[in-house]
Order: sequence, then structure tokens, then C-alpha cells
Amino acid sequence: MEVTLLKGIKYKKQPYKAGESIEVDSKDIAEMVAKGVLPEDTEIPEIDEDKEPVETDIDKMKVDELRGYAEKNSIDLGDAKSKPEILNAIKEAEAVANANTTA
Repeated sequence: MEVTLLKGIKYKKQPYKAGESIEVDSKDIAEMVAKGVLPEDTEIPEIDEDKEPVETDIDKMKVDELRGYAEKNSIDLGDAKSKPEILNAIKEAEAVANANTTA
């Protein structure tokens, strides 16, 4: 799928600048939207039911990516400023959300 980047990224070992249009795999779209690389209104293709959904590895994200992830997922970061504090806030919020869906 061809997309236009909001931020510069390295994709498949190639650097790309903000504003460039590149071809990306459909499976990578959701994660790129979560990281703020693509606009939030980007159409995210359906994931095949046979395949496992790709989990976003928040531990590898930078602080600005974590803030974007938290905002997209309606997670209140409170007073968290540093990467460890933000990661902790996100993980706690997701643990509570998972507990509420399994209870």
C-alpha cells in the first residue's frame, strides 16, 4: 500500500524523509499509525483471521512515540515525563483494561 509519511523513518533498512510516499506492507500500517508516522485517518487493512495480530512493542518506542501511542489509546499518562515513567503508566493502564475485559 502506498502511503505518505508524516515523520522520517527507517523502513526495511532504508531511510525515508517526512513527506515521502513509499510502498509499505499492509501488516505494518497499524503500527506506523500508532507511532505517528502515518496520519490517524489512514485506512488500516483488515488482518487475516488466520494470522496472529502483530503486537506493538512499546519497549522499543521513543518518548514521543509512546506519548502518541498513549494518546491514540486514550491512556492518561498523569505526571509521567521520562520513558520509564511513561512505559509504566501505559503498561498499568493496559493491564487494568485487560483485567476488565477478562473479568
